[in-house]
Amino acid sequence: MAGKSQATAGVGVKRRTTQQIGKGRAVTDRPIRVLVATLPALWSEVLARLLERERDLHVVGRAHSEDQLREAISTHNPHVVLFDYEALGPNSEGIIARLRRAAPNTRTLVFATGSTDETTIAVLRAGALGLVAKQLGYPALLAALRAVAAGELWAHRRVAAQAIDQLVSPVLQRQRLPSQLTKREWEVVEGVGRGLRNREIAHALGISERTVKSHLNNVFSKTHASSRFALSLWSQGEANRKRQG
Repeated sequence: MAGKSQATAGVGVKRRTTQQIGKGRAVTDRPIRVLVATLPALWSEVLARLLERERDLHVVGRAHSEDQLREAISTHNPHVVLFDYEALGPNSEGIIARLRRAAPNTRTLVFATGSTDETTIAVLRAGALGLVAKQLGYPALLAALRAVAAGELWAHRRVAAQAIDQLVSPVLQRQRLPSQLTKREWEVVEGVGRGLRNREIAHALGISERTVKSHLNNVFSKTHASSRFALSLWSQGEANRKRQG
């Protein structure tokens, strides 16, 4: 039926997953809710059934158009939208950007035949958290889904860096966390980088939501971040630099 999302039934027992920030304290204990957005309908159903076999994933619905996507996101509140770049029309970046504005806490993973640097940068700029090439196969898709659900970028490091350079202001790029932010502020930024709401960050860190908002105000003032998304990208870039030593 036009305008309606197509929910799929769960299969088997779900293994619950844990989101963590800061010192590794749990935020929630839950399966990853996935919304599949692709065509044709048969391929959509086959992909949904495959994903349902994974014990930590739960397919909450399928959508074949932007209108169905909006309705399904509103109804099911998925953690991740698995978005077929070629299937849903000629303006995929526009759809991704509109979905991000409408549902900023739902993450988008794009899967595409053409996974060029230009395409990857375009979807990251639109608001997706990653792009996985269809030719890489099912294991790569699963790895990408789980990474994006955890709030991580899924893209080649060089390409992700280019996208960050285009999205994040020059002032923000010059900042370095150790000298600019307090330890608690960095823990809050980590939560933002993982796509968590203020309430979830507060729960993870054992502080009030008002305190989280206060820390975020300080972070925005210090970093000149133009948006929460820009701050999220920057925090992930800083985390990568810290891991590289």
